[in-house]
Amino acid sequence: MAMMEFAEKGVKMSRKEIEEIKEKRFRAIVKYSFWRSPFYRRRFKEAGVDIDSIKSVEDITKLPLTLKQDLRDAYPLGMCCVPKEEIVRIQMSGGTTGQPVIIPYTRKDVEQWKEMMMRAFYIANITSKDIIQITPAFGLWNGGFGFHFAADAINAFVIPIGAGNTRNQIRFMKDFGTTVLCATASYPLRIAEVAEEMSIDVRELPLSKMLLGAEPWSDEMRKQIEETFDAIAYDIPGLTEMGGVGTVGFECPMRHGLHMWEDNYIVEVVDPETGEPVADGEEGELVYTSLNREAMPLIRYRSGEVSAVISREKCECGIEHMTIKRIRGRTDDMVIYKGVKFYPSDIESILATYGVKHYKIEVGNGIVVKFEGSEDVARLVERDIKEFLGFRPKLEALPAGSLERFEGKAKRLVRVD
Repeated sequence: MAMMEFAEKGVKMSRKEIEEIKEKRFRAIVKYSFWRSPFYRRRFKEAGVDIDSIKSVEDITKLPLTLKQDLRDAYPLGMCCVPKEEIVRIQMSGGTTGQPVIIPYTRKDVEQWKEMMMRAFYIANITSKDIIQITPAFGLWNGGFGFHFAADAINAFVIPIGAGNTRNQIRFMKDFGTTVLCATASYPLRIAEVAEEMSIDVRELPLSKMLLGAEPWSDEMRKQIEETFDAIAYDIPGLTEMGGVGTVGFECPMRHGLHMWEDNYIVEVVDPETGEPVADGEEGELVYTSLNREAMPLIRYRSGEVSAVISREKCECGIEHMTIKRIRGRTDDMVIYKGVKFYPSDIESILATYGVKHYKIEVGNGIVVKFEGSEDVARLVERDIKEFLGFRPKLEALPAGSLERFEGKAKRLVRVD
């Protein structure tokens, strides 16, 4: 079966097929992890889990949660389920402090990553006729590789330029006729800014599609990006612990949320404080169980991502995999101020409605929102934050070019003493 036909089959699975595969793989991965991973064997025994009693997905809550600290403690390969001879590569998960988190891959795991990314290409109608420019980094951080694996598999024209050098990015987009841009969510606005300095109108570029991820971004920011480039921007989720960018799901053209590939991942939403499951529609922390990974499958992994289940019914686009909200933020990015809980994306959605592209949120004794724009906009933003979020921050309107620019993930939130 051709690669794209295989991707189409995965996207168009019936609910019955999804459930059958999910149940079969869940039972298998629990036993596989128990017998292959000393970590899970110990963890299950400590939790009093009899793996023979785990007979269906409904039993998943009997299993203990896995934490990022567990992965740090297991450095370098303490949670691996295969001998080192079967590992073909490693990637490293993001993190600001402490021991790095290493994710090993077998050949089968690399293929699984590629296959999940090809489902995204199928939905976005990316073909061998496209010219695909990949701007995330190629290195231990997994950014660029997933895009490259899929683009290479369909024999597309690939520009694996990697991160940085925005002027060169624009030059290549213009000279080679890039039609698909793969990037962090905030990078297109930086590209547009530099293009303007170069007297290049980005709307005249052949670019028609963008696959953007790696950081939360609001619908309002998406609207800005699409209007700026006259292109469609898709949200592509994914985390290294589950195999990399593009592995867990993708957004369909209906824009109702993210479809999660349930034949490869079980997705739960839990209360961040208690770890207990929450009802569909209620916001919480995403917990993933990888069903089809070989080197280091993770059982009930707390991702830190904040979302909610939207629907388990068939989408208007025809996809029958579950739908969740776009990622609102991470649990460690949540700010509590005067009893109000909010995420940077909540403020971004307000700023973006007034055309603001560059901003920074400083959290200390109070909340300071610095942005490039006018005092008139500052008054309107202050009013809206008070009305919609329930608190009044300090607004600082700055001249254009005042704030730091980023070619990777944008650092929007700064905690100050």
